[in-house]
Amino acid sequence: MNDRSLNVVESYDPVANRCTTHTPMPTSRHHAASAVVGGKIYVIGGRLDISYECTDIVEKYNPVSDEWTTNLEPMPSRRSGIAATSINGSIYVLGGERLQGTFDNNERYDPANNMWTVEAPMPTARHGLGVVSIDDNIYAIGRGPNPGLSISWENEIYYLNNTD
Repeated sequence: MNDRSLNVVESYDPVANRCTTHTPMPTSRHHAASAVVGGKIYVIGGRLDISYECTDIVEKYNPVSDEWTTNLEPMPSRRSGIAATSINGSIYVLGGERLQGTFDNNERYDPANNMWTVEAPMPTARHGLGVVSIDDNIYAIGRGPNPGLSISWENEIYYLNNTD
């Protein structure tokens, strides 16, 4: 198995049917998550190269200036195989894995204040899941309760407490 991490950043123009290469991501990694807030792309966590070392690094890409910001507050937990979604100006990062097990973590990043908070955990710890936000709710969909290629049919909804 080749888990070599890359730092390549490309965009695809479907009209021109062409890819354009941009400034490389500062930290090469895989199994990371990303979300967009305010037109900026945030890349969070993941696994560094073939070592299976998980990271808590957060980096922000500005597609207009083609520049990266790296001095952001790290995620509270180091994990890979995570999923992220943005809602109400915040980024929620759910699930994940490391060699010792899977995570039920739900952590919220506030880009405006560069701060993390720990939210209510998912009922089912898992990695490799998909998440999507619709109408102030976050849907956590499928994937594995154990490290590696495990599978779950769990689908859960996180209802945001809109008292912020």
